[in-house]
Amino acid sequence: MTSIIKSLSKISQVGITMVVTIGICFFIGKWLDKKLGTDIIFLAIFTLLGIGAGFRNVYIMIMKEYKEEEKKEIQQRNLDYKNINK
Repeated sequence: MTSIIKSLSKISQVGITMVVTIGICFFIGKWLDKKLGTDIIFLAIFTLLGIGAGFRNVYIMIMKEYKEEEKKEIQQRNLDYKNINK
């Protein structure tokens, strides 16, 4: 049960990270366009930057989780190896 909850929290964290990052950049671009009187130049630029930053953040989160899982597996293998040799 707890593994399901952990998985759902990770998935929702990925979604929230993407939406918030893109949303913030979108509104910054929209604000700049309004202040500078441009069409959608800054909106497009900042939205693309937000998409890139969102994917970067998700990549970092996934790699961090992967490294933690890999570390746990190595520790488990070392424990199994020690128990076999006793």
